Amino acid sequence: MVQPNPDKSAWWIKDSYSEQEVEQLVDWWRQHFWLQNHQTADIATPGGPHIMVRGEGCYLYDIDNKKYIDGMAGLFLKNIGHRWPEVAQAVNEQMTTLAYVNSGAYASIPAILLSKKLADLTPEPLQRTFFCGGGSEAVEIAIKMARQYQYISGNHMKTKVISRRGQYHGSTPTAMAVGNRGRPAHGIFDPLSPAAIQVDPPYCYRCPWGFKDRTNSDCCMLSVKSLENIIEGENPHTIAAFIATPIPSGNQIPPDEYWPQVRELCDKYDIVLIADEIICGFGRLGTWFGMERFGVDPDIMTVAKALTGGELPVGAVVASKEIADTFDDTEGDDAMFHHGVTYGGHPAVMTAALKNLEIMERERLVENSDRMGRYLYDRAMAVLQENHPLVGFVGGGLGLLLTIEIVKDRKTKEKFPGGLQGDFAKRFTQIVRESGLAIRAGDTIMLSPPLTITKEIIDDMIGILDDSFTQIEKEYPPGS
Repeated sequence: MVQPNPDKSAWWIKDSYSEQEVEQLVDWWRQHFWLQNHQTADIATPGGPHIMVRGEGCYLYDIDNKKYIDGMAGLFLKNIGHRWPEVAQAVNEQMTTLAYVNSGAYASIPAILLSKKLADLTPEPLQRTFFCGGGSEAVEIAIKMARQYQYISGNHMKTKVISRRGQYHGSTPTAMAVGNRGRPAHGIFDPLSPAAIQVDPPYCYRCPWGFKDRTNSDCCMLSVKSLENIIEGENPHTIAAFIATPIPSGNQIPPDEYWPQVRELCDKYDIVLIADEIICGFGRLGTWFGMERFGVDPDIMTVAKALTGGELPVGAVVASKEIADTFDDTEGDDAMFHHGVTYGGHPAVMTAALKNLEIMERERLVENSDRMGRYLYDRAMAVLQENHPLVGFVGGGLGLLLTIEIVKDRKTKEKFPGGLQGDFAKRFTQIVRESGLAIRAGDTIMLSPPLTITKEIIDDMIGILDDSFTQIEKEYPPGS
């Protein structure tokens, strides 16, 4: 039995755990806890998932007190890093005052303050926020909002949504429909939304149109022409929205003219532009929001993850004043936005977000993301791209979001089989984690450390990857 700690209200928080306690927890995990994107058998494999018990800054500590660099900031969300007691204190004060209110009938002060703060931080047209519980839900809400906006505007045929092939937008049905439809599991859940249409992204490393030069902007700009072809082919009067992340999968930065031309198409055909900022928002690309990098204002923005710094679950949809006013100015039952959320605007969550944003501004973390992002990209190019033939492409250079695409052969760009569940991915993940870097490797490695990171920690992280690639290349020789 796990022994209680009499000095803690959360009695399981302790300085150390016996071998018997660890074995018991793993056994309970095996029987009762369903880990995302894993099978239970993965727990028993070498380098399998670990029980994490503590976080501090850019580091995580497991139940055996092993230290790891948190190379993914949890899951693209611990932008302020781990352990900020002032956030916990603010949340505690709110919870001991008002822990919950029905946001379908009432507002709370922190919800009002946070919606005002988001209006100040996001591009000027975005003024009204609908809060929810997470990113997938935010995508669902944004699409519903866009479709209902088109309907009450008199565009009753505008029901279809265009997205970019290969992007991840969430794991609920509509989010899956507009997301990465190439994932094997999607076939299990077909048919997905028939109103979802996809266009190739501007990802020149694996150019859909056959260009060999990954820096060729003509390739990337064909994505815009393809988007217009789809709009025209489907009939512009049937397209409600276009949803995309600021940068495509693979983290190749699109040409400067890409997003302005997409904005022009959306304006030309009366299409709602939805920016999925769930990963890119709140400093990840070295600006408060990713679309700022490209000088384009969306009509709707989805946010989640780093809004609270991962302190509590959250999601939100920020809409333009024009869209919000359309709902307010329309009469009849159809004017009310038809969506309800039990935990939307939760006072404790709103408080965590307010304190998180305060810390980000005070510590100038967006600026640090910009500086350290350039350093991370330069080090990855100089050390990893230069020295390791398994590294096909390093995508990044804007803030602290970097993708390393792994290939069996640089010339053919052939991938290792199996993706995240393949033998190569599991073995490489094991090597990296044993070396003290908490990431997951498959076809790609995503690096998105906390925005508090320093050059010294980046050097340590690149050093671990350098050594790990050296080891894996002995076991999986390039080109074999």
